[in-house]
Amino acid sequence: MSSPREILTKEDATATAIFEAAKQLLGPSFLAWEPESIWLELDDNKINMDTVNRDKLMAATTLIQTGGFYWDAAMFENTAMAFNDLPVMTDAIQEASPAQLSWAVFEAKLLLNRQLQEAGEFDHEPERYAAVSMHRTGYVLAPELLSFAQDELDKLNQGNIELKEQIRKRWEGLDKSKLKELKLAETPLDVQIGYLSAVHLYVERMARQLKNELSTLA
Repeated sequence: MSSPREILTKEDATATAIFEAAKQLLGPSFLAWEPESIWLELDDNKINMDTVNRDKLMAATTLIQTGGFYWDAAMFENTAMAFNDLPVMTDAIQEASPAQLSWAVFEAKLLLNRQLQEAGEFDHEPERYAAVSMHRTGYVLAPELLSFAQDELDKLNQGNIELKEQIRKRWEGLDKSKLKELKLAETPLDVQIGYLSAVHLYVERMARQLKNELSTLA
């Protein structure tokens, strides 16, 4: 079993596990504290969190307190970066990948549900951000977790309706437990299936890690 101290200083710990570890160590009321008070209390406990883990904790608490992840593009971006082990640079534009955005959407919903809160409906800014990320990567069909941005993606792609339906039909018919064994060719359809498979496997791996981390804190 991992202690909260171990989770808080673990390099690749998930944001949800870090939040739960902080709650165990500091008590539920820490959500109302200023960041400086949190860092001082952790310092008093001789816990030295690196910048990325501090970003994860701040992203998690901001999500719970404001829900801006669902309506503000900057919060959507910053949360996605933090939840994927990347430093948050508030003075620069960072572009999270479709896989990173998918994980952020998955983890945000889980984190909120653990706090007995409902996940929000995505507004135009996050929809547009996710669509642009997918469009630049070449997606035609959005991964399930980013389906809220499909209409915006369709506008950017200006067509590909027939290919989109072919992808959807092929993807829905695949056994997701055997994606690692999937043999793909360099056809437009297979390339798209490869994109969706990569996202699915990434989210699956992160979800497995999160489950394991939470089980060690129980």
